Amino acid sequence: MRRSLPKLSALVAAGWMLGLPSPHAAGLDPPAATPASTATADLRNPFFGDHAAAEKGEELFGRNCQQCHNSRGKGGKAPQLVRGAWGPGGANSDAFMYRTIAAGRPGTPMGAFGSSLSGDEIWQVITFLREEARRVKAATGSAGDDDHLW
Repeated sequence: MRRSLPKLSALVAAGWMLGLPSPHAAGLDPPAATPASTATADLRNPFFGDHAAAEKGEELFGRNCQQCHNSRGKGGKAPQLVRGAWGPGGANSDAFMYRTIAAGRPGTPMGAFGSSLSGDEIWQVITFLREEARRVKAATGSAGDDDHLW
């Protein structure tokens, strides 16, 4: 299985460049034990401030999100997720992030992960991104010009 992952990643990237939907957007998600519900997004993050959950979220992010959002959410072919509207005090709430991850964003390469990640796993990814955003903000000092890009 490991040997086919680079080939699969290359095929997904090629399809994305040709304007084809991602495997997630095309409904090719592997089944999950407990599918995420976007209704859960109305709740507060149950893992807020939980470093162990953030570590699990980092691992999940690496497997599911890094291909597009780059390492640690710093942006790549998809938006960065640790500054501006996505960062500390930004306009995008945890509930908005949850719904975006679970349901995707129609008309964009951002596919739905609600059938491949459980609700807890989505919250763990968000916990990681919030922790990383605080780390980035502390490392860079006050907000910069790029703080309002997204």
